[in-house]
Amino acid sequence: MDPEGPRLIPSCDQERLLQHLDLGDLKSWFAEQRRTKRHQVALDQWHPRAAPDWLWSIGLPVLSLAEQWQGERRLLGFSALPGCGKTTLGLWIEAAAEVLGLSIQVVSLDDFYYEAQRLDAAMCGNPWDVPRALPGSHDLDLLISCIRQWRQGQEVLMPCFDKAKRQGRGDRDGWRRCQADLLILEGWFVGCTPVEPAADEPHLESPLTPEELEWRHRLQPLLASYEVVWRCFDQLWQLRPKDFNAPLLWKRQQEQTLLAERGASLSDSELERFIRMILCSLPSSSFQQMRADVVVEVDPDRSLRRIHLPRAIQDSLSSASLTG
Repeated sequence: MDPEGPRLIPSCDQERLLQHLDLGDLKSWFAEQRRTKRHQVALDQWHPRAAPDWLWSIGLPVLSLAEQWQGERRLLGFSALPGCGKTTLGLWIEAAAEVLGLSIQVVSLDDFYYEAQRLDAAMCGNPWDVPRALPGSHDLDLLISCIRQWRQGQEVLMPCFDKAKRQGRGDRDGWRRCQADLLILEGWFVGCTPVEPAADEPHLESPLTPEELEWRHRLQPLLASYEVVWRCFDQLWQLRPKDFNAPLLWKRQQEQTLLAERGASLSDSELERFIRMILCSLPSSSFQQMRADVVVEVDPDRSLRRIHLPRAIQDSLSSASLTG
């Protein structure tokens, strides 16, 4: 990444973001980032072709929030569909925080999947034959307990999940300590709340099957059970695709990278089922209508285009570009 490369996010969007976050005016904030050379920290964590908007409009504002919240326990929700780039962003945030002496830890909702037997029971019979990822596959009691203990200032042991175990079906794989001031919980449907499942989705190449529609209805009350977690967020940020079919491209690229780097990835059939699940299991309106504090539009090429502040009086989500 070239931190001084051209950016697409309008300066007026970033100005409003900084004001909304109580981080000061744009000119002073930019000067401070350059004075402290934060924009040059941990650049090796980014993809070489990553656009600098990821750094200036998401990464550095999050670090600034962490500095503002030092000494307090704050929980930030981060929602983005698979393959968008949230894992890379999370790795950079943790690496940059370590260099700068900031207390931040990124935790995936995926790490709270049930253990093997209960996970298999929860996923049994789904029409996409996916072994995990759907609402209902997570140990919410454990997650809520961890958040509450962490809020009280305790050092908490949080689970780790290894997706390679059990021939790719995955299982728990140890625990890691968490005592960070700022905890970021990321996941593909983080922040989603129940909506009336539509029988028709214009973005789908092939229509929903009766079984897929049945599971859409079945998943809504399960999704409702996650709201107790979402209510714990101090803020919720969302990377929202302008084209809801973008995960088709993102996930395929991600798997190609995994194959090249690690020699292992999902098979073609597994990948197709997984992508179909992402596009079909929850209505697209669940993502389009999410009332996040910060919404960043993402193009299919992972370029960031606009920043919206749905909870700010001066902003709204009426923009047609956010409707997929």
